[in-house]
Amino acid sequence: MPIIDQHLNNKDFFAFHIKGNRSKPVFSPQQQLILANKNLYSLCLIKKGETSFMINDERVQVGQHHLLLTSPSSKVNGASVSKSWDCEVYLIFFSIDFIFKLDFRKDFFELTKKSLALDNSHVFALSMQDATNLSNLFKQFIHYEKQGHDYIFKPKIIKSLAEVLFCEIARLASQNFKNIPFVPSRKREILANFYLLLKQSFRQDHTVQFYASELGITPKHLSVITKELTGKSAIELIQNVLVEEAKYLLRQGLSIGEIAKQLHFSDQSFFGKFFKRNVGISPKEFRQKA
Repeated sequence: MPIIDQHLNNKDFFAFHIKGNRSKPVFSPQQQLILANKNLYSLCLIKKGETSFMINDERVQVGQHHLLLTSPSSKVNGASVSKSWDCEVYLIFFSIDFIFKLDFRKDFFELTKKSLALDNSHVFALSMQDATNLSNLFKQFIHYEKQGHDYIFKPKIIKSLAEVLFCEIARLASQNFKNIPFVPSRKREILANFYLLLKQSFRQDHTVQFYASELGITPKHLSVITKELTGKSAIELIQNVLVEEAKYLLRQGLSIGEIAKQLHFSDQSFFGKFFKRNVGISPKEFRQKA
């Protein structure tokens, strides 16, 4: 089995700009392995020409000025991409953790609830103007993502562009969903509601019991669903969000005591132990390396 580069494996988004029917594979073997094994959403904009993907063992054709959205249950085969000679495609894979790092109002998640709950992939036709605007956003996002770690303000630029990009896609998707009968599976609907509740409440409530109670199910049932659909238990998802928020606040220069208070840990010591258990180093060591 190929050895996976830890830097790639720890990434929560991957961005690609694909042009023409080149013989070079779209994804490296390592990227293909990661895309196959991680639970990722994807966005694919066909700016020009056409392309197709194997999604859940079924080939899906996507033409010019169309947007393809897939959920983690729609596994995209990275080795199966087929392109027309003149195609130009923007493609982004991302995890729910990446979305949670962005600063969105509650109504954004309400608008995107359907896409979180749907089982299947969906292809939307765009106007020429919408396709052009979206491709410009993708282009900027990918440009800055390729810059080195020493590129000043890179994380903030990526975060800001991602927020604009996802808000625009949510707007377009909400228009298209009006024409789609919304019949999600019960499990995916529970998962979507859990994500929405987690985004709103993770700073105050860290227990599976709280979220399960709010959703009207047992903690065991919630964990079974999240494990089946994401590969992670409910407590792992809660802890992931807390860890990412803690990392963000550490990078912003807040004191460890203030972070512990904001994230509703009982004290600084307990927060420090939680962080080290999940990250492998102490908050102080992380700040020194960041």
